[in-house]
Amino acid sequence: MQQVNNNILIKSTIIASLLLFLPSLSKGEIQYSHSGYANVSTVNRLSDGSIIKMPYRVLSYEPVISYNNFNIIANTALEFRLKDMNRIMESDLTTDLRELYIEWMTPLGDFSFGKQIITWGSASENNPTDNISPYNYYYLFSMGKERKEGIFSLNSTIYYQNLKFNAIFIPQHKANILPLNDPEFPIGSSALQMDDEFLQYIDDPSSLLNDDRIMNIETPHEFGLSLILHKNKFDLTTTYFSGFDRIPSFFGINVWTNLAEDQSSINPDIVFSYRKIDVIGVGLSSYYGDLIFRSEFGFFNTRDQINNKDELIRNFEEGKTIIMEECKIENEQANNSEQFPGLKNCEDEPKLWETLLLDNRAKYYQYVIEFEYSLDLDLNFLCQYSRYKPIDFGIADSLTTSPPIHLDPKSVFNPGMGSPNTFISSNSLSISARKLFPDMGLELSYTSMFDLDEKGSLHGVGLEYEIFKNTNLLIEVTKILNNDEIQMNPFTAMKDFSRILFEIRYYY
Repeated sequence: MQQVNNNILIKSTIIASLLLFLPSLSKGEIQYSHSGYANVSTVNRLSDGSIIKMPYRVLSYEPVISYNNFNIIANTALEFRLKDMNRIMESDLTTDLRELYIEWMTPLGDFSFGKQIITWGSASENNPTDNISPYNYYYLFSMGKERKEGIFSLNSTIYYQNLKFNAIFIPQHKANILPLNDPEFPIGSSALQMDDEFLQYIDDPSSLLNDDRIMNIETPHEFGLSLILHKNKFDLTTTYFSGFDRIPSFFGINVWTNLAEDQSSINPDIVFSYRKIDVIGVGLSSYYGDLIFRSEFGFFNTRDQINNKDELIRNFEEGKTIIMEECKIENEQANNSEQFPGLKNCEDEPKLWETLLLDNRAKYYQYVIEFEYSLDLDLNFLCQYSRYKPIDFGIADSLTTSPPIHLDPKSVFNPGMGSPNTFISSNSLSISARKLFPDMGLELSYTSMFDLDEKGSLHGVGLEYEIFKNTNLLIEVTKILNNDEIQMNPFTAMKDFSRILFEIRYYY
């Protein structure tokens, strides 16, 4: 359904663009420009040298058609994912229309309409208020717009003296792309908190987030407002966003059983959806000489989009079928028994025993403090402290199973919006350094993230070298360390992702 809606929105953008451009085609000259890259890459585990079969964009093409103060902008990528080294031709190769929108530039401001990638925030990366465009977690270690997904929206920016006002309307909610239950990329699974108490009733936990378990949002539109004041050497930003989480959350359970309420026949319909959320943000950036200071704070207020447990009840065909099949087996066993108790009507056996709606109210805040310093020796340092802190949760509840299953909103809560690396560490320090050698066409880099609660750390070193004109060789080594003494540790799940990357990229 989401894909159908996206196709309709993209077609609407094309039609709107043509309607605006066609009347003016005969009145001036149309200009065309393009950019992009072709890419060959391989990623191998440090532990055994095996290939990490994750998707990457082998080709990117970004054309721009301009006429007077109108632009049509597109961003298309060809994505490749290796399945088997011995059967390369059977690999996945898909086309991704990442952006397609029309832009209108006026003396008053800029207006754009269509599928576009929009960035908010004062900090350079991992901003708490950068919540407009969803993230693709397969590209979490990429930079800038490479790790984000386009979202269909109306984007308007108005300029007045030292003020810049931005208003965004999004008619259709779009979630982050999470590599859940992907053995090649365990990072995304850590973004979703689950409770082991009710997982015991699930035959296949990997199927928990199938589309049929996620309830649709009845009013999926979202909007955001941003105001930036530029004064001398500083920018002050205030933002407000009203929408829905980008990561699904556990909403509740419909417990199905047989008429005898035999707990051995329990089949839970575990329901997920997206919490309603309001985000208020404040950002500040300033500079003094070669030192740049950036900070950002976001306050998040989330709540259920479901008001009562009756809205949670659904037709659970999968679970009811299992209960009926168990009934048929019992009938066969009873029919072959000397003590024949009679046959059950299996179609009447499935019974909704109990419904639990989790109180998903939660409040939390995130903030980052960042310093960037550049030296005359083409050397750049960046240091960022990031903090996430929950401050309020809903009321816990229990299922009347034997023994009862206690469900605390705090234990299954995950921040569905904000800094994308929050699920890795709620209290972290990141340090990066880059050294350029312009005469040699060489760049050396170092990046790191330290969990200050001592769960683990991440370290990466990179080398990028211009081997030919517009053609660069990139080598990166990433090592992830964990603390085995701390259970439920995201760094433990990520440890096997320690890797070495080789890439050749041609820019055009």
